Amino acid sequence: MNPGPQVVLYLFDNPNLPITDTLIVAWLSVLIIIISAKLATRKLTIKPGKVQNAVEMLITSFIDQLEPMLPGEGWRFLPFIGTLFIFVGVGNLIGLVPGLTSPTGDLNTTLGLALVVFLVSNYEGVKAHGLWGYLKGFGQPVIFLLPINIIGELAKPISHSFRLFGNVVGGGIIMALVYQVVPGLIPVPLHAWFGLFVGLIQALIFGMVAIAYISVARSD
Repeated sequence: MNPGPQVVLYLFDNPNLPITDTLIVAWLSVLIIIISAKLATRKLTIKPGKVQNAVEMLITSFIDQLEPMLPGEGWRFLPFIGTLFIFVGVGNLIGLVPGLTSPTGDLNTTLGLALVVFLVSNYEGVKAHGLWGYLKGFGQPVIFLLPINIIGELAKPISHSFRLFGNVVGGGIIMALVYQVVPGLIPVPLHAWFGLFVGLIQALIFGMVAIAYISVARSD
């Protein structure tokens, strides 16, 4: 298992612009999502077929998760949360393909996603309460908690990114050890477990934490 992202080339031969294997696979993941979305929505009908049915069920499940935490705002946040879930899910699953490295196993990727969530949640907080009202909330319930609340807010993208990164890398390390100790067919079901089931669960958790951060920012 590689200890981290591997540099494939330098953009414009500039050593400050490295293109890593995880970045390339992240672009590939985006391309797969765009093509899949295009294929899944090109023949929408009132009487849905199997593909449209699956897409509608996925959207309904997203809404069911969003509405309890963001009442009346589920449809507005669906594109953002849905995109996060799908990208993280595809990023986790693509690591099952031989020769490809999961982009979510790169801290740069997970931190970038977490920073986007951080910016959106704080924007929604300011939008809901006004700039002064939102900033004043960091001094609640007593002004002495202001530094602690600010540190806690700044720590959110760090914990959010490390949670996903740690679980993906941890699963890869476990599988590498299992393959060394018990080579052959026995590790294959475990590989499917870590790659498929746990990968999707981690995508769901990442999305749910994003919903929670936005909900808290809007309700403070």
